[in-house]
Amino acid sequence: MPVPSHLVPQLIPRSQLDLRSWDACVAASLEPVLYAYSWYLDAVLPAPMWKWAGMVLLDETGKYQAVMPVPLRRKTIAGIPYAWVVHQPFFCQFLGVFSRNSQVDEAPFFQQVLKRFRYGSLLCMWQKPNERFPFDAVYSGSTHTLDLSIDYPRIYRHYSTDRKASLRRAIRANWTVVESSDIEPLLTLFKDNHAQTIDGGVADWAYTILRNLTGELVKRGLVTLRYTLHNGQIEAGALFVQEGGRLIYLFNAASEAGRRGNARTLLIDQLVKEKSGQRLVLDFESPAKQPIRAFYQSFGAVAVPLWTMRWNRLNPVERALIKVRSWLTAYYQ
Repeated sequence: MPVPSHLVPQLIPRSQLDLRSWDACVAASLEPVLYAYSWYLDAVLPAPMWKWAGMVLLDETGKYQAVMPVPLRRKTIAGIPYAWVVHQPFFCQFLGVFSRNSQVDEAPFFQQVLKRFRYGSLLCMWQKPNERFPFDAVYSGSTHTLDLSIDYPRIYRHYSTDRKASLRRAIRANWTVVESSDIEPLLTLFKDNHAQTIDGGVADWAYTILRNLTGELVKRGLVTLRYTLHNGQIEAGALFVQEGGRLIYLFNAASEAGRRGNARTLLIDQLVKEKSGQRLVLDFESPAKQPIRAFYQSFGAVAVPLWTMRWNRLNPVERALIKVRSWLTAYYQ
């Protein structure tokens, strides 16, 4: 007997989605996350290099009951597009199934993604996929979060000894802290002090995405962007985004002087102090690099699991194209 259509998630192109219903479903879900809203996805997945589609589960009345964003990146060889593959975008730490109902089964969403897309180079979710799904690889990772619902003195007590000492040094450094809506100084700090440490460098389009995303966030009043200055010179900056019950440490950078002066410790601590006692979780968006993870843990943050999937069911010709592209990319770097 066929499964009723309202019990099977449908893949709907972004152009055909009811975006108001989509966003309402995300907002009403048990774990609403900023990354899943349509306007956020539009900002981090701009055409022509990126796009996204939605996996949607409808109820009997046609209402969006659960949704799952599917981010897609266009692969090319010598500038010629040959495939759209599932790929996690920048500034979007994880996605998942966002449901109004705790009883919604997430398994059909994973099944449909595997059925509809034969190649997934990277997909990070906050739900762990069932082991019976034929992903080629499932990697466990984590972000770090800090519960801000308790008062600041109790949060501070869980700072490590080193972090408390760094904060005291930052206070003695007498930084000037200013609020801003201008992302450009932060981008400049990153380009000058961090970009060269990243394998393969950072493409100009990545900065453009962050620039446009920040504009959308500022327009919606979701941003706290602060800089630390010494003698009028910006030496560090931190971009925080708050929506619902989650405060995200989205982007940051510091000069050598900013690092020596523990400026980012000061910026984080100031916001922790301001937001303490509220029903909020601070998500540090922890990368894989252990020194950075240790820095976030030193604030008393705890690891929260995330799951990254990869799969490849391309035919031999398509696999050969992938290898050629990888070879050309390596050769011309």
